[in-house]
Amino acid sequence: MKILLVQPAPFEPGRLGLENVLWLSEPVALTSLAAMVPEHEVRILDMRLEPEGTLNQVLLELRPDLVGTTAMTTDCYQSKAVLSIARGTLGPQVFTIVGGHHPTMAPADYEEPDVDAVCVGEGEETFQELVKHLASGGDRRKLHAVRGLRFRDDQGHWVTTLKRPQVRDLDTFPAPARSLIPERYRKQYFFAVASPMASIFTSRGCSFDCNFCAIWEFYERRTRYMSAKVICDRLEQIEEDFVFFLDDNFLTNKKRLEQLCEEIERRKIRKFFGTQGRTDFIADNPELMRRLRDAGLCMVLSGYESNDDDALAALQKSSTMEKNRAAAEICRDLGIVSTGIFMVRPDFEEKDFDGLYQTINDLGIGIPLVTILTPLPGTQLYRQRKDELLTLDVRLFDLLHAVLPTRLPRRRFYEKYTQWNEKTWTASWRGIWPALWKRPRFAAKTIPGALRWIRKARWYEPVIRSPESHLRDEIGIIPADAPQQPEKAAAPEAAMLQETGS
Repeated sequence: MKILLVQPAPFEPGRLGLENVLWLSEPVALTSLAAMVPEHEVRILDMRLEPEGTLNQVLLELRPDLVGTTAMTTDCYQSKAVLSIARGTLGPQVFTIVGGHHPTMAPADYEEPDVDAVCVGEGEETFQELVKHLASGGDRRKLHAVRGLRFRDDQGHWVTTLKRPQVRDLDTFPAPARSLIPERYRKQYFFAVASPMASIFTSRGCSFDCNFCAIWEFYERRTRYMSAKVICDRLEQIEEDFVFFLDDNFLTNKKRLEQLCEEIERRKIRKFFGTQGRTDFIADNPELMRRLRDAGLCMVLSGYESNDDDALAALQKSSTMEKNRAAAEICRDLGIVSTGIFMVRPDFEEKDFDGLYQTINDLGIGIPLVTILTPLPGTQLYRQRKDELLTLDVRLFDLLHAVLPTRLPRRRFYEKYTQWNEKTWTASWRGIWPALWKRPRFAAKTIPGALRWIRKARWYEPVIRSPESHLRDEIGIIPADAPQQPEKAAAPEAAMLQETGS
């Protein structure tokens, strides 16, 4: 079979989006699927890095039998557009399938004529069985034996097959087929100044149950780990100096991390790696963080979320401001760049914005990211607040737009929100400088990527700093006269979250 796997593009070039300037990861979901079907001809197309119209050209050139794509929430419409283009270009004979986070959390969003099937949950084994069935001449409308699938049967009805258990040992999956990523793509993947950057998963799942996150629901509140040996086998096959561990929560299993440090030390692997991890783990394990730094850890992306313990409790974050402060200090002392995610809430008044920005500066976060609390589909928060949403258009569920009523007038809300970049420059300097002067080899490696990042940031700065950019995105989606929260709400949003989320 000929198979085309497509990473969707942002739905509107130049639009707001952190992917535009901060982070562009290689499509590991697609290379992982490709690795499951090595006997077939597979091509990967990353439309984030291709000019408009390339998809049609590749479809006509390759004439694939199957076209697959993946989607996070904000990719929903573009992923459907990929499959519509495939069907319109090649006709009904091409089989179309979508998988990923959003299709799993909201499969009904894909019940459309141009979609043949939706993968629900982990995709590798489901995709492998589907391809085997189709390649052997199996009926595309009789897929009942393939677990983890939602498809249209021969009567045009949507059918969901048995759930696929998430039990397979991660060490037994084949390594992602990175050889299928064109060289011109690989040079463009980055995180901030880390460029070019490879990406791998070393675990799946998260055992915490923050009410604004659906990761733990996707993975059924279980975490599975890849062994230190296999992680290092993968690292030794990677040419890039920078690697991002895409784990939802890398900093969780102390024994595994100690074994990983030992294996990296034994093999003398000299990579710089970044990852995602909780602040309370960093605060509670300073010596392990030091050892990880020595093994190559250069950056940690952490959800600091708030400057208020009550708000953290309301989000079921299971952490505290004390832990946040300790984590930030440990990262600075070790020369690890802390990338901290903070959230403004729709009930913020002006003083709340100012207080959050001051806290970010006090913490000295190297790369602060300020987002807007958003009830993402599939989360507890979404189920609790769905009736309050101003829109169900998932293009605005990007953490950069307020989809709930705001306390301030919307224009003023965005005026205060877009100040975060200029108001937190002190934090960036305090957080990044230690990593540069304490780790000269790391600093030298980042020079080419830093120049690229500066160019991207300068191009994107007028967009992200402009309230008009946010308001313009809402035209035709959220009315200009959208309702506000009362001046003095009877129950502040944090308290409401705590009440409903406890």
